[in-house]
Amino acid sequence: MDTINFKGSFIRTKQYMEGGTLLFESDNFNKAIKDYLNYLKSLNQANNTLRHKITNVSLFLDYTEHNCITNLKQIEKTTIYNYIELYDRYDHVLSYKDRNKLDIKLFFNWAYNNKLSKYSGDMILPKIIWHRKANIRTYYSKDEITKLLDVIDRRTNKGKEDYLIVSLICYLGLRISDVVNLKVSDINFNANTIQIIQKKTDEKLYLPLIDQVKYPILDYLKNVRPKVDSEYIFIINKEPYYQNIKLTLHNYMVRRYLIKAGIDINGRKAGFHSLRHSFSTMLLNEDVPLYTISTILGHREIDTTMLYLDIDTSKLKELALEVPIC
Repeated sequence: MDTINFKGSFIRTKQYMEGGTLLFESDNFNKAIKDYLNYLKSLNQANNTLRHKITNVSLFLDYTEHNCITNLKQIEKTTIYNYIELYDRYDHVLSYKDRNKLDIKLFFNWAYNNKLSKYSGDMILPKIIWHRKANIRTYYSKDEITKLLDVIDRRTNKGKEDYLIVSLICYLGLRISDVVNLKVSDINFNANTIQIIQKKTDEKLYLPLIDQVKYPILDYLKNVRPKVDSEYIFIINKEPYYQNIKLTLHNYMVRRYLIKAGIDINGRKAGFHSLRHSFSTMLLNEDVPLYTISTILGHREIDTTMLYLDIDTSKLKELALEVPIC
């Protein structure tokens, strides 16, 4: 087999983790992936992180199974190297390729420690050169964000919904997963605050309900959202009414509006995450302290924010960091 079955791989993993069908024909592989998933869960990793790790490992095991290998102890180093070489031929950014190698390495470390494999990940891939800087995140300027918002037709129900989603990310820096999971009870219109439990970290996040977000929310609730008993703000606009989780897949919406606004997206990412990165970068450019940016983004550690913003130590010297008051 000289191809990798990427099609629908992330969805298959999601369904599997939700109790769906098995991923492989091999009982050996199915047991291994189940035990590995349980191990990762014991580390209290976020669901999205689990899905990415299991997806990368299952892509490799699917490749080996189609090459008539159905037991981890049958896997030789050459099989792994051939797979990695094949994966690297695909049009993925370097950081994705590095993540694939790292996930395979970690899996084989676990398998070796549990006497399931002849090789550990450290034996197979002793050193991975991380190309994080090769994947510098896309940043759109304040003027470009304004143009983006201006082209959304707020006279239509679809436009009102799109405008609200984009506003929540551009003005508050929310992840799209937290936007879609936003609940009516999360919003205190009297105190002008938003309080959520972040889906990725399962931690609380408090944000101000600024006018740029408050009025689009009110417009959406009053004129678009069906008057039904649901805790979620974004729900399917027809019976049976339920949470519109599919909005997380609407990255194309951002691209469409950017093009409509006449904004050059050549060589730039054009999805929800690029808007979140634009928000955080604008804060950085306005000399907002790094600790404050980290808090707003909902990061657990400032080091995460530094990586997220591609900040080096020389840039830190220009930032006046606030010391949190206990």
